[in-house]
Amino acid sequence: RVYTAMTTVGYTSSRLAPSVARWNRSGTSSSACSSSCASSSSPRALRRRGDAGSSLSFGVAKSKQAVRRRGDVVSVRARVGTAFNKKNGNNGDDEDDEDDDARTSRRALLAGKVLFTVGEAFFFPWATEGATRPPSPGDADLAPFSPPWLRSILYSETDAEVKATAKAALLRGEALAAEGKHPEAIEAFETVYATAPREYKMCQRAGLDTSKSYKAMSTRLGDEMDKKGNEAKGTVWWWGRGTRWPGWYIIAYLSARSVFFTAKRDPVGKFTVTEGLFVLVPIWIGLLYALVEYGVPDY
Repeated sequence: RVYTAMTTVGYTSSRLAPSVARWNRSGTSSSACSSSCASSSSPRALRRRGDAGSSLSFGVAKSKQAVRRRGDVVSVRARVGTAFNKKNGNNGDDEDDEDDDARTSRRALLAGKVLFTVGEAFFFPWATEGATRPPSPGDADLAPFSPPWLRSILYSETDAEVKATAKAALLRGEALAAEGKHPEAIEAFETVYATAPREYKMCQRAGLDTSKSYKAMSTRLGDEMDKKGNEAKGTVWWWGRGTRWPGWYIIAYLSARSVFFTAKRDPVGKFTVTEGLFVLVPIWIGLLYALVEYGVPDY
């Protein structure tokens, strides 16, 4: 019996041991929880917990704000960087385009000035000469600006005998005009044109005498004789605007000077004493000599 009772007690103890252990643990936990809850429920603990919570919330908010600020800075930097790069890139392209346009416009300006200079020095005076000079035998067969036509523009000495015949006709016409025989005088003057059409000075003198004879036969302003006198004078004037007119070469010189200083990127281009002595003086002396030798009427 004793053995049986002891065995039963041992068995019961072994079966109850886990329950007792669980009860002890729960009791300890309950005690800890009661103590902690009691301590945490105190005003000081609540304040500490509130401060900790506030600090945690403030820290989280501050972190979020910092993140937002960093994001804004990053985004602003990104936008500014993009705009800066885009602006710099566009400015570089625009500057390159502007430089190309400036170089192109400058080259076009120089080319235009060079063409204008060549036109003033050669094309315009030679074209005017060819269009206004008296017709000569064989001129109809010359194509404008062909080599034979260009050679015909250049001064060529007239045969001495032909020149003497034309000079005699000129003097005869002037003598007839002095006697009041203007129709006969005009015929003599026209003979000068037909005999020596390349003798500018002699033809110019004959043309001016022709205009005077027509004006002498005019009875009123604007009648037929008056108009013919104006035409004869205009013929002389227009022929004088050909290769013998100094204005072409003065303009050509000024244009060439502009080309020179434009190529040097000098917008002012002041006249200097050296230019005056070694450029302007020889040009003016040459023009005056050519005008006296080939342009002034031979009175």
